[in-house]
Amino acid sequence: MPDWSIKIVPAGTGGGAAFVPDLKGAHPGDPLKAWQDDLVSWKNTTGKTHQIELVNVVWGGATPSTPPVFETKPIPAAGSSRPTYDVAQPKPAPSAWTVHYRCKLHPQEQGTIEATVYPTS
Repeated sequence: MPDWSIKIVPAGTGGGAAFVPDLKGAHPGDPLKAWQDDLVSWKNTTGKTHQIELVNVVWGGATPSTPPVFETKPIPAAGSSRPTYDVAQPKPAPSAWTVHYRCKLHPQEQGTIEATVYPTS
């Protein structure tokens, strides 16, 4: 399974930070598209410390579920997150779901991961 990185970048307006998948052509606010059990880390390119926590997991128009307990250690400027996040499939097992996360220290800074089950055939 691939490893992915999401950059924490200075927000263009109003201060704060935004999240952008570390992929060519990606823009702040774009979701990271990942497969089940991919590993995701966050790289801080701002001058402030950030800390990532999961907010909720949604699929099929369902009411948001309580996410698995996950949060990174504080990520200093120019640092990367520890531990990495395993894009785990929620229960009951949907074929696609959205993971919502935010900075625990700056809750207005939010992002998403759009996940799908890895094809078996």
